[in-house]
Amino acid sequence: MHSHVHRAYSFACLDCGYGWESAYEIDVAMDEHARISAVYHLDGRRVPSPLTSPQCPACEGRKIRIMRPGRVSSARLHEI
Repeated sequence: MHSHVHRAYSFACLDCGYGWESAYEIDVAMDEHARISAVYHLDGRRVPSPLTSPQCPACEGRKIRIMRPGRVSSARLHEI
């Protein structure tokens, strides 16, 4: 089994307050032993899973809240 999926996530750094969103291309495969593997790509380059090793691009902090897509922009609207 092999599939290609698109997933987007919103992130908020709990250290510095920076928020961002990213959309990933994910290749999911199952081997002959029914083990599932996922390879994440962001802007055409392979990256670690944002769900297991998130890091803030602003302060490099590791205390990250992961949310469904669109949450960062809606949070900014409430600040105005």
